[in-house]
Amino acid sequence: MRSVNNLLLIIGVSLAAACSRTPSANVTQPSMVKQESTASIVPLSDINLAAIGTIAPKGRVQDHDYNDLAVITSLLQHGKEAIPYLIGNLDNATKIEGHVIDYWSEVCVADVALIILTNFFTDRSSQRTTLPGVGWDEFLERGSNNDLTGEQVLRNYVSKHGRKVIKERWQTLWREYRDRLFWDQNERCFRVTP
Repeated sequence: MRSVNNLLLIIGVSLAAACSRTPSANVTQPSMVKQESTASIVPLSDINLAAIGTIAPKGRVQDHDYNDLAVITSLLQHGKEAIPYLIGNLDNATKIEGHVIDYWSEVCVADVALIILTNFFTDRSSQRTTLPGVGWDEFLERGSNNDLTGEQVLRNYVSKHGRKVIKERWQTLWREYRDRLFWDQNERCFRVTP
């Protein structure tokens, strides 16, 4: 027992001595961490939206309290350059196998891209968008019919206008706002500078 106590005392003294040293030897540490994180960035062209996994029914895709999605992490590492990538997938009708969204009968890559874009431009309250006209109901012209599910609103819009129109509308928004967009870390969404 005494030898264990002595060993613990030696370890404690060693740790205290190590903590009291000046951190000058660690000056390069932050840049090393940054290099490691940039080295692990997946190129946009390699991000597979079909591999999104299950999106929680509550919160936005970027809310870590509800979703821990590797696809979202990879997209956000690219900042606002992820937006044109997502827009480019708004007409991708590739069906996604497996469960993605509760109560949706089917999900394709274009649906996931639209959900992510909508979420990326929705503030922390999940009630207000940060880009004019991109809220799900407004963008997809729900109207006053509150009996429709989110999937039904999307399917109705696609059957009336097609996915190409969704993509064109987002491309127009991108051209108009791209130079004024920034990621608000506090709200965890993209915003437009005034």
